[in-house]
Amino acid sequence: MQPKQEISYLRDFMVFFRPGDIVKWKPIDRTAYDAIGAEVEAGRFAPLIREVAFDLDEFNADVDGYNARLNGALHGN
Repeated sequence: MQPKQEISYLRDFMVFFRPGDIVKWKPIDRTAYDAIGAEVEAGRFAPLIREVAFDLDEFNADVDGYNARLNGALHGN
């Protein structure tokens, strides 16, 4: 939690995940973890966030294809 809401991506909501968010986790090693921690401490970390409209019917019709589209939206494809 970030009650003072000083971090840009926490200004509208004091916890990172909001109801309805889709989250994709990826494994990282210790070196990447430490680098991210240093970026957070320095106030330079910015998570990759994209706004998308989720359609449950489309997801259920083609789970793999829909996940690929979501991943493409996340990375600007």
